[in-house]
Amino acid sequence: MPQDDEGMKRIWIATLLTAVSLTACMNLTVLKDEPVDFVSDVKPLLESRCLECHQQSYEFAGLNLETKALAMKGGRSGPVIVPGSPHQSLLYKVLLLGHNNPVAMPPTPERLEREHQQVLHDWIQQGAKWPDGVRLVPPQDWKKSRS
Repeated sequence: MPQDDEGMKRIWIATLLTAVSLTACMNLTVLKDEPVDFVSDVKPLLESRCLECHQQSYEFAGLNLETKALAMKGGRSGPVIVPGSPHQSLLYKVLLLGHNNPVAMPPTPERLEREHQQVLHDWIQQGAKWPDGVRLVPPQDWKKSRS
């Protein structure tokens, strides 16, 4: 039975992410000894590498990462953060894809540094704790918010 375009996209993404998950399980699975601090470790990373496209003014794929509630809600593909499960979290899995893949993130030729991939992996593994009231600031607004 033929599927609509949106249904086919979801099946394609699910299949692709399953394959990536199997590969990802062999990468970046060692946790740091100390907890990852959201404000000093994760917030600057998400702001500088994700918020240009995933914020209120430009919600690529329906995803806004500015607040905890919006980030946990996810985008058109559903939730992107599964606390405790980085290998089930789209936010982490898309970082491991090669840039010839249309859903790889970030969408620039420069991949996220392995150290930063590890930070996101560990943060999600440790429960994706995001302090109440902490809002991310898109790079487009940095000059405005720091003036």
